[in-house]
Amino acid sequence: MKKLFLSATLATILAGPGAAHAVDMKFSLWIPPMHPLVAGLTEWGKDVEAASGGEVAVKLFPAEQLGKAGDHYDMARDGIVDMAMVAPGYSAGRFPIWSIIELPFTFKNSTDGAKALHEWYAAYADREMPDVKVCLVTMHHPGTLHTTKTEVRTPDQLSGLRIRPAGPVTSAFVTAQGGNTVQAALPEIRELAERGVVDGVTWPPDIFVIKAESALKYHMGEPFYITAQAQVINKDFYAGLTDSQKAVIDAHCTPEWSAKVNQGWANGEMAALERLKGLEGHTVYSLTEDEFAKWKAAAAPLVGDVLKTAGDRYGINAKQVQAELFERLDANDARY
Repeated sequence: MKKLFLSATLATILAGPGAAHAVDMKFSLWIPPMHPLVAGLTEWGKDVEAASGGEVAVKLFPAEQLGKAGDHYDMARDGIVDMAMVAPGYSAGRFPIWSIIELPFTFKNSTDGAKALHEWYAAYADREMPDVKVCLVTMHHPGTLHTTKTEVRTPDQLSGLRIRPAGPVTSAFVTAQGGNTVQAALPEIRELAERGVVDGVTWPPDIFVIKAESALKYHMGEPFYITAQAQVINKDFYAGLTDSQKAVIDAHCTPEWSAKVNQGWANGEMAALERLKGLEGHTVYSLTEDEFAKWKAAAAPLVGDVLKTAGDRYGINAKQVQAELFERLDANDARY
């Protein structure tokens, strides 16, 4: 017993009073373990651990193990988890500045696009998400419209169609064109499309992941919309880190890391698009200039509504905020 006590005492003396202690960083995700973004975030966590000399160990918990998807912002805010994947689109109206990115025909890719989004939102994160530290942003490759029976070349052709939308902004767009929205969980989409309950979905190129290629045959070959996520850290957790540990986290909460984490997901989506182009019975179509102009004109009222909501909520010039987003997208060659 005396030998054990002396060993412990010696270890304490050698470590010194300023020695850092290992910290487990509990990171909650609502996507399944096989999602390509999990691989990107896993590599991010490994790099954090290596850069900290093992002082910060990132532990990922995918598939809603620790809480429902829509609760993740509050989970991070309240310290239920140390870091969380937040989908602002799951909380309609709560994050109106963020909603600006979901307006149609804005982003053309999800890697440089994520970098641009991170650079832009950094100026507004403390205003809109003051309870947490925004570390990374992630996003799917720009999604489009997939339909069962016909091409949809102009927005008026949405009238009467039943569409499963990606989020509140795309839902508002579809409704404004006379379409009907159908809310459905991902595993239900294929069956509903095959039964004719749903005429189409807004979704990224990889419809294979929801096994819906048997029913969705027509694919608009334009980057119609995106949805994105914020990977956020509990502020008390961050405040409790040592200066050196904070420095490691800060070095991994950058626009460059946002782009890097997204790369694998983007590669998969772009490969799926090429697969669709070569798949028998499927049509990937592009819009003419005149057709595209009609989509932009149809989106104008929605743009006005989204900007007004953000401006009214925070007393900001939302048109200028959107212009700043365009500037960052242009600088990163990511604007559509």
